[in-house]
Amino acid sequence: MKDCVIYALILSGGAGNRFGDYVPKQFADVYGKTILDYCITNFNRHPDIDKIVVVSNPEHIQRTMQIANNSKFKKITAIVEGGATRGESSFIGLKEIFQTEKTEKNIKVLIQDAVRPNTKIDVIDKVIKALNHNNAVSVAIPSTDTIYIANENNCLESIPDRTKLYNAQTPQGFVFDVIYGAYQQLQKVNRFKLTDDCSIIHKVYPDEKIEIIEGDNSNIKITFSEDLEQFRQILKMKS
Repeated sequence: MKDCVIYALILSGGAGNRFGDYVPKQFADVYGKTILDYCITNFNRHPDIDKIVVVSNPEHIQRTMQIANNSKFKKITAIVEGGATRGESSFIGLKEIFQTEKTEKNIKVLIQDAVRPNTKIDVIDKVIKALNHNNAVSVAIPSTDTIYIANENNCLESIPDRTKLYNAQTPQGFVFDVIYGAYQQLQKVNRFKLTDDCSIIHKVYPDEKIEIIEGDNSNIKITFSEDLEQFRQILKMKS
C-alpha cells in the first residue's frame, strides 16, 4: 500500500500564440483526438497516478471540460481556470490539490505541460521513483546544439560547455509541501515569471537538490505547427 497520494497536475493554460492558429495548440486535432486528450491519457492510464487536476486557459474552460471530463478520465478530480502566467497556473493547481487533500503532507505531484502528448510510461515511472529520495526532479535531455550567451549588444560573450547543458522537459516531480511552500514564498513578492517549476525551487531553495532524470527525444512539446507532423510520424511508428 502506498504511503502517499500521487497527483498529476496538467497545465493547459497556454494561448498558443506561436502556433499560428486561432485554436490553442492543446486543442489541435491529431487522428481524431486533441493533444490535451493524448496528454491526459498517458497519466490516467499510469497505475501509480491517483488523481489528476487540469488547469485550463480561462477563455477555453468549456472546451477543456468537454475533453477532460471525469466520465472518460476517472482520475480527474478538478478542472480549474489558470492564471496569466505559467507560474500562476501552477500555483492555482497546487492550491486546488491542497484544498482537496486538506494537508501538505504525504503528497507527491507531477507537473506536466498539456502540450506534451507523448510522455512514456517509463519516464513517468522514473520521476515517481526518484521522488523516493529527492524532493524535486526534472526530466531533461542533453543539448545537441552549441549555445551562445550574448551580451547587451547582441554579440557573443561566451560559449558554455555543452556537456553540462540539458533541455528541460516535463513532467517535473515534487514532494508537495516543498513545491507548494516555494510558491507561497514567491506569492509574497508576486514573482511568477520563471518558466518552469524547478526554477521556482532553485530560486527559493537554492540548496535543494534537483535530480535530472533522462528524458526521451519523442517526449516532444507541441509549440509550432510543424511539431504536429512530427507527432503524427511518432504515432505512425507506434501503429
